[in-house]
Amino acid sequence: MQNNSDLNELLNPRSIAVIGATNTPGRVGRIIFEQLLRFKGPVYPVNIRENEILGRKSYEHVEVLPETVDLAVIAIKAESAVRVANDCARKGIPKLIIVAGGFSESGEKGRALEDWLVSITQNSNTRILGPNTLGLFLPHNQLDTIFVDHGDKALAGGGGVAFISQSGSVGTEALGLASNTGFGLRSFVGLGNKCDLDELDFLSWFGQDPETTCLAFYIESLSQGRKFLEKARQTSLIKPVVVLKAGRSEAGADAVSSHTGRLAGSDRVVGGAFRQYGVQRVFDDEELCDAAKTLSGLPPAQGNRVAILTPAGGYGVMGADHVEMTRGGIRLEMARLSNETQEQIYKTSFSFASCRNPVDLTASANDRMIGDALSTIIDDDGVDIVICTAFFSPPSITDGLVESIASRVRDSQKPVIVFTQYGPFTDSYLRQFHREGIVGFPSIGRAVRAARFLVERAGILQSIRA
Repeated sequence: MQNNSDLNELLNPRSIAVIGATNTPGRVGRIIFEQLLRFKGPVYPVNIRENEILGRKSYEHVEVLPETVDLAVIAIKAESAVRVANDCARKGIPKLIIVAGGFSESGEKGRALEDWLVSITQNSNTRILGPNTLGLFLPHNQLDTIFVDHGDKALAGGGGVAFISQSGSVGTEALGLASNTGFGLRSFVGLGNKCDLDELDFLSWFGQDPETTCLAFYIESLSQGRKFLEKARQTSLIKPVVVLKAGRSEAGADAVSSHTGRLAGSDRVVGGAFRQYGVQRVFDDEELCDAAKTLSGLPPAQGNRVAILTPAGGYGVMGADHVEMTRGGIRLEMARLSNETQEQIYKTSFSFASCRNPVDLTASANDRMIGDALSTIIDDDGVDIVICTAFFSPPSITDGLVESIASRVRDSQKPVIVFTQYGPFTDSYLRQFHREGIVGFPSIGRAVRAARFLVERAGILQSIRA
């Protein structure tokens, strides 16, 4: 492994070749080439059997391309892909993405092919992403090599999360689900088998990328554990690093071996090391996306005192229960609102509202009352985090509630998390909040968990700065 973090030709290429591009609908090479037609720079199809693909001149071999491209996407079968990778290295193409499976994850024959790829990187300046990878999805420059459905339209607005996944399916399915309620994606990288480029390379690159605000990893095996942890500690001083490390159980570790051809490592050792080096660990794909969404969009909490504002008392009770539970060693507590705060809420709402924490304005509340109460709670010095329930079913609540909340949150130095539910329209309202720069979730439990991420982040910063 070379582990130099110069990935510019991969993540910001000036030109691309697609080897295996074809006119045949449904083929992987066709899907990738068609998607890359949106890319701003030149994209060259390479196919020995076709003269023109989707209206563009096709080239028989990489050797006859009109320029040495920055990036070649190789979308052909494994054995042929290795030979073509060797041709690309001789041509001087600096970065390759090899899509095909059938390498170390498939047995001895595949392992021999992967060893051949490793020898190519060791004897040239060419670097390889993969094999057995979906490649890249970079909304900011419309570079997309993912040939399965992956929420590309919902994620096209971009954002700050670099999502690096050893499993293509985990990455695309998790992001697809997260995009339903709003998710700010900077980059998706499918590591695949990691014959060359691995999680350390991308931790180094995105750790220095000013547009990346949070790094989220799904990892089954760590290629260079010590170096990864040391780099993670440096990066965590600047931006959060969240990791879902799979293969915790004996059965899971065995599955890692059959999936990737690598050993998973001791989970107890991994967990302790993550805590020591400032990595925020999560345990499933939903939690990974929720943590990344929260940490990329909100500042660390300055304390652990949570206030809950709701028009539905039952959710305030459930929220308080979630707050008072200690999970993962992270403790939250319900904030004690000052008398001045309670009096101000009372003045701007109803005599029958409950103005203690959790604050229950009841289903008679309107957009303005919720907005005013939110402002008052944010201003309370005894509150570190606010969870605001936004329900649209009460008769006096309108779509204007989104802006009523957003206008109060924009200038807040304290993190505000929204919880909303409205039947089949829940996702739509969460996307509206996301477009306003507000972090929101469809359950009170996930909203409280998001608050816990922010408290954990603050503790990490304090620990690694000490």
